Amino acid sequence: MPSRATPLYRRGKYWLDWDRKKDGSLRSPNLTIWWYDPAAGRIRSATTGTAQEDLAILALDRRYLADADEAPAFCNACGQPLAQAQAYLLTDAIADYRLEWGDTRASGDTIQARLNHVLDFLDVEQAKGGEGRFGITTSCGAACTTVFANALRAWSREQPVTWKNGKGEITKSRPRSPAATEAAIAQIIAVLNHAANADPPRSDKRPIYKPLPAQQVQRKRRTRIGVEELARMVAYASEPGKQRQSLHAFLVASICTIARPGAVVDINVAPDRQQWWRGAPNIDLNPHGRAQNKKHRAMLPVLPLLAEWLSAELDEYEALKPDERAGRGWLVNYYGRPVQDVDRAWDTMLLNLGMPRAREWRGYVLRHSLATIARNRGAERWDLEGFMGHRASSQTEVYAVGEFPTVTRALMGIIKDIERLAPGSLHRNPTGASRSTPQAMEAAMSG
Repeated sequence: MPSRATPLYRRGKYWLDWDRKKDGSLRSPNLTIWWYDPAAGRIRSATTGTAQEDLAILALDRRYLADADEAPAFCNACGQPLAQAQAYLLTDAIADYRLEWGDTRASGDTIQARLNHVLDFLDVEQAKGGEGRFGITTSCGAACTTVFANALRAWSREQPVTWKNGKGEITKSRPRSPAATEAAIAQIIAVLNHAANADPPRSDKRPIYKPLPAQQVQRKRRTRIGVEELARMVAYASEPGKQRQSLHAFLVASICTIARPGAVVDINVAPDRQQWWRGAPNIDLNPHGRAQNKKHRAMLPVLPLLAEWLSAELDEYEALKPDERAGRGWLVNYYGRPVQDVDRAWDTMLLNLGMPRAREWRGYVLRHSLATIARNRGAERWDLEGFMGHRASSQTEVYAVGEFPTVTRALMGIIKDIERLAPGSLHRNPTGASRSTPQAMEAAMSG
C-alpha cells in the first residue's frame, strides 16, 4: 500500500508513490501508480516498471491521458468539451506537451532544457510562499498573461547557464543571454498553444505575448576566420596516425556545403536516406523522412572534392555484408558509427593550434566564415541565400534544382587556396594522391 506521506507526483485521480509493506520496507523496487476505483470500492495500483522518478512520472502521465474519465469536463446541455484554462495546470500542460510532441522531436533535449528552466521558475516562486505570484498551482490561464511572461523574463535574466558533471556538481557557468531567455518564452508559448489546439481542447486561452524579435536579443557574431586558418585546421585534422578522421570529414564537408554543423554530421550515403547516390550531381542535406523546419536544409550541387569523399564512403558501405549495413554510411563517423557532434575534437584542435576557445569559435564559425569569404569573392546574394537554406524553396525549385554558380565558383577558389597552403590535406587519404586535383575539380565545375 502507498505511504501516508505526500505522494511524489499527482495528476487527477492518480498519484505516484512507492509500494511498501507494513514494516515500511519496499514490496517492489519500482515506483507504483495508485488510484481509487469507485466501482470496486478500493485503491488499485499498477507498476511503472522503473525506479527512476522522471520515467515513472511519464508513465503516470500516459495513463492519465489514456483515461477517458480524466478528459476535460463536458457541458451537460450540449455535450461539448469545456476547455478551462483556469482549471488546467501549467505543469500538466508542460507534461502533456513533452509526452505528445516535444520528446518525439530531434530537438527533444533542447525542448526539455527550456521547459525545465520554466519549471525551475515555478519552484522558486512556490518557495516564496505568499510573496510569490506563481508556483506549481499556476494555471494555463495565468500563464497566458503578460504578467507571467514579464516575471519569467525578469527571473530568467538573472540565472546563469550552468554545466554539471556526472555527480551533479556545477563545473562551468556563464551569464544567460537574452536570446536564451526568449527561447524559454517561445517554448512556453508552444506549450500553451498545444493545450488550446488539443482535440478536445484542454485550454480556452492562448498567450497574449510573443518572444522578443531575434534582432533585438541575439548578439551578432563578429568572429570570422580566413583561408589561412581554414588551411591550418584541415592540415591538423588530416595529420596521419592521429585518429582525427571525424573532424577531418566535418571540416571538408563544411567547406563544400557551408551547412550547419547538425546538417553536416547528418550526411549519409545509405540508399534509404536518399541524400546522394554514386554520380549524382546534387546532394540533399535533408534526408528522406525528415520534415523541413525553419532551419531549412537545401539541395546542393556536389563539388568534386565532396564527391570524392562521398564515393569513398559509399565504397566502404557497399563492401559491408547486407546485414552489417544498418546504421552505417555516415560521412562524419567514428569507426563507422555516427557522431552527434565533433565538439570535443574541435576544442582539442583549438587548443593545439593556439586559437581562442571563446564561444564564438565553436563549430558554427565555419559556416559564418565561409559565407563571408564566398560573398567577398563574388557570390551573389540570391545564390548564397539559396545555398545556405536562408531562402525557402519555391514550388519552381522543387522541379528546377539550383546550381548556385557564383557560390560554387567561390568555394572552388577557397578549396584551391587551402590546397596551396596545405597540400594534400583536403583528401580523404592524405598519404595518397587525390582522384580530383584542384585543376581537375575546377575544370569539372566550369563544364
